[in-house]
Amino acid sequence: MWGLDRNGWANSYYSAAAMAGSEDWTAFFYGSSDPSNAITVDKPPMSLWIMSLSVRVFGLNSWTILLPQALMGVLSVYLIYRMVAKRTDLATGLLAGLFFAVTPVATVMFRYNNPDALLTLLMIGAAYATLESIDRGKLRWLLIAGALVGAGFLTKQLQVLLVLPALGVSYLAFSRAPIVKRLLHLGGALLVAVLAGGWWFGLVQLADPSSRPFIGGTRNNGVIELTVGYNGLDRLTGEAAVRTMTPGNSDDLEAGFQRFLQPQFSGQFGWFLPLALAGIWIISWLLLKRAGGTPKRALLLLCAIWFVTSATVLAFMSGIVHPYYSLVGVPPLSCLAAFGFIHLLRLRKHPRPRLGLGLALFACLIVAYVSAARSTSDFPWFPETLLVLGAISIALLLVPSADLRIQRISIFVPLFTLFLGPVLWSFNTVLSAHVGAEVIAGPSILHIRTDSPDRQQLPPNITPTLLALSYGDVPVPGIIDRLRQDPQSVTWSAAIVGSESAANYQLASGRAVMPVGGFDGTDPFPTLAQFKDLVRAGRVGSMVIQKLPPATLEGQGEAARIVDWVRTHFNAEAIDGAQYYALGPNSPN
Repeated sequence: MWGLDRNGWANSYYSAAAMAGSEDWTAFFYGSSDPSNAITVDKPPMSLWIMSLSVRVFGLNSWTILLPQALMGVLSVYLIYRMVAKRTDLATGLLAGLFFAVTPVATVMFRYNNPDALLTLLMIGAAYATLESIDRGKLRWLLIAGALVGAGFLTKQLQVLLVLPALGVSYLAFSRAPIVKRLLHLGGALLVAVLAGGWWFGLVQLADPSSRPFIGGTRNNGVIELTVGYNGLDRLTGEAAVRTMTPGNSDDLEAGFQRFLQPQFSGQFGWFLPLALAGIWIISWLLLKRAGGTPKRALLLLCAIWFVTSATVLAFMSGIVHPYYSLVGVPPLSCLAAFGFIHLLRLRKHPRPRLGLGLALFACLIVAYVSAARSTSDFPWFPETLLVLGAISIALLLVPSADLRIQRISIFVPLFTLFLGPVLWSFNTVLSAHVGAEVIAGPSILHIRTDSPDRQQLPPNITPTLLALSYGDVPVPGIIDRLRQDPQSVTWSAAIVGSESAANYQLASGRAVMPVGGFDGTDPFPTLAQFKDLVRAGRVGSMVIQKLPPATLEGQGEAARIVDWVRTHFNAEAIDGAQYYALGPNSPN
């Protein structure tokens, strides 16, 4: 929570929806972008519900929007600690929680208002409940896990399925119930998940489309299309990137696990990755030998499957691949890395475990050095410091000593070296402001930051239209004054192409702003005919045009037709570089 308001509105797309939900219960239920319910955001609304309730109780500001995510981060760390410590030991649990707490992508996302914070907490909770069900032999814990998975579906749809194979396989492998009962239990939990996650989708799908907002991110105004298409298969195949090309998209990265070594990824979560891989190798041996007891093996198997599933999907998905997607794999990675480190450390008197720990730390050093070398503009001294500390750490481990003080130092120095990089990156994240749709943790990468509010560290090849798509237009004070003066009888004070730009104006003015075309301007709402009817009825006060999204600029979609119609039939007023079109019944046209 330290300096949380430094991020301002963070991702204004979701902040505007939280504002809308705090003012109107229909907007709350559907997750509308504006309180007059033109169009929804392109995600289900569960994370918005929490933010909207916070705003409704405490008022609209940065703190009330971002505080829930910070508290989710605290609870996530605690659940990881409890989950691991109960089935291994205190040291491993504490280290797992610390690894998770200082991983940079966790630091940034639990101080941001994207739905990933809630999704990650729910996935951790589902894993925790499943392990409790295995340990206690109680079905109710498995049903709780199913409910949490359903809530995850209501938060970010199909992404929650990344944890499902781990939950199912772990329960099948280690539950004490007969195999037929295990299958029935899993079927019951799946039914609970469907009910917990599907009720909202059913109600929205059955509602009269004319009586609810348009479903953002779709072509045919249906939540099934949103689930299977834009937020489902399109994310894996790359189809979603065809319509949404924002500055931080990693669609140009070659598919494969080498993706994690790219600048956009390594500094986000890769600091402990080699230790996690060592943990998986040890877990395979323990499972093969059936050593370590059922609770411990259930935990380790669940973490291994969860991590491998998440990493594989992230490595091979196409199109829109934001680095912060890696957050869902950080909880199991932290558990595996902590287990691998503690296990090898306790066996360091034996040559092979000592050599294995040395190799794992050497690999961690390489990843850390590569990440540090890409951020020398912020920490020019850090790469060389890492090399010195890393060399000392590995030497202390590989050369055993009978001196008790040297033994303690040989534990402290490697841990200090391990934590130094991610702690620096996390502190830099806390001390830096982050805004827009392309949030990323840590300092600048090769002198570039894709979420800088001053826009001075963005890639030089980013066009103004892509900038508007990712960040939205900067509101013009003169236009904000106009919007605030509109009578309350006007449903939307302005119409603006693109949700990020519309959100910026809505948050600045406190008035409902229609995001024409949804997030990227390609959603077919409103149609030109619908927009004409709204203007004739006096429901839209004005249209503001600054930097149009790429598809609209190229003349594609209903948004482009609306812009052409407005420019043809209404007079533009230039206000500080923006075009303001008054659409009222008395406006010249």
